[in-house]
Amino acid sequence: MMSTKDPVVFEVEWNACIKCGACVAVCPQEAGFTSSFDTIAVNKACDIACMFCQTVCPVNAITHQTLFSTEAAVF
Repeated sequence: MMSTKDPVVFEVEWNACIKCGACVAVCPQEAGFTSSFDTIAVNKACDIACMFCQTVCPVNAITHQTLFSTEAAVF
């Protein structure tokens, strides 16, 4: 079943991130949807767009940009 939400790309404010791993712990994406800093992936389209990672971040370091479905295909 395809998601009805448009994909998003997450951004992490690295100066605020405390690298607690909460975002990775709640992420339903396949293993490997992480950055080299053990946070959720940045600069990679997330087609689930559940926003669990952004919600659970204790320091509000995660934001996102919404992609339209046609943009995600070429991202």
